[in-house]
Amino acid sequence: MKPEFPEHIPPERVVTFDRFTGPELQQCPHRAVSDLFKRSPDIFYTTGDRGHWVVGRADTARDMLRQPDKFSSDPRHNEANRRQPPTLPNQCDPPLHTELRRIINPFFSPAGVQKLEGQIRRLATELIDGVLERGECEFLGEIAQRFPVELFLRMANAPLEQRELLVEKVDRFTRAPQVQERLAGLEELGNYLKVLIAEREQSPGDDLVSLAVHGKVHGRALSDDEKLGLVTLLFLGGLDTVAAMLSFIVAYLGLNPEQYQRLVDDPNRIDNALEELMRVHGVAGTERGVTADMVYAGVEFKAGDRLVFFPHVYGLDEQMVDDPFRVDFDRPVSSHLVFGSGPHRCVGSHLARLEMRVFLEEWVRRVPKFSVQADGELATRGGLVWSPVRVPLAWVPPSPAGQTTGVAP
Repeated sequence: MKPEFPEHIPPERVVTFDRFTGPELQQCPHRAVSDLFKRSPDIFYTTGDRGHWVVGRADTARDMLRQPDKFSSDPRHNEANRRQPPTLPNQCDPPLHTELRRIINPFFSPAGVQKLEGQIRRLATELIDGVLERGECEFLGEIAQRFPVELFLRMANAPLEQRELLVEKVDRFTRAPQVQERLAGLEELGNYLKVLIAEREQSPGDDLVSLAVHGKVHGRALSDDEKLGLVTLLFLGGLDTVAAMLSFIVAYLGLNPEQYQRLVDDPNRIDNALEELMRVHGVAGTERGVTADMVYAGVEFKAGDRLVFFPHVYGLDEQMVDDPFRVDFDRPVSSHLVFGSGPHRCVGSHLARLEMRVFLEEWVRRVPKFSVQADGELATRGGLVWSPVRVPLAWVPPSPAGQTTGVAP
């Protein structure tokens, strides 16, 4: 019987794994996938998700991601990454990538996001106070999918009442097991955004969508596809990744009360603790296409081969971090690759850090103890972005004096 993988791939490099439906993604995905990678070749091939190479080591991934001339984001070198609408600038390489990214940089630079801190803090306070007296909430749906999402919709001047509709479309694209369902979700999102783009073309404002729509590259206006691709990627990032990562982090703190108590006792630890918590709870991957036949790291690649990277777990690579599964809030900040590497490093990383830091500061201030109400490990979902399915939390509601006194049973 003919193998289910291309002829140039040696059988010893083939490993069973599917980033959407694999059993490793159903519970404790960071540990399960890390363990799988340790048992596998550093670069292996899987027939799951239409077939692709997997880069399992952090140092190798960093090196490859910094070489777009060999490992490209352009769908011309990776047919499986071709889609409509496009997602820009993560589907192109420098110099176009650099020019498109420059358009939106003012919103996402450290100085740009710092202007949002007051707004971020007010929203975090509002959402936490909205559930505080109940003594319980389902964190993913009630807070995580509202906090960064509502902030982003305000940045984009998009209707807040469309939040659930937009989150559902993004969720289909990032996590649906069938590729056609994913592409349908993306197309529906694109159709919605075309209307928004047309409105900003006629009546621009000072919002993020207007900035993208009226941007220029090399002195020319953007094409319709470029406008749509840029706005689409902004919505995909703004409506999903921070919600997923914050949910993993809060779940961890609820399941590890001694660690959470350290933050309650000393909120000044939150900055360093957040870096450590992000290191072990990455959520988003990326992929590339091989531009030419080559041998790299002892592996024979053919032009058009598909490469998938897993920044989700590169911070758990023992070749990068000593005792990587030990969460140490006093650990010197390590290079975790959660936001990628090279020219395509996540443009929203400064905003993501600020959102999660501010949220934890306000959560710690109001909820001195809490627990995760789950029988066993939390269920999780794989896909382009990993996420818990539900994060049910409980705590003792505030007393009339305004102070909580314990943790819910």
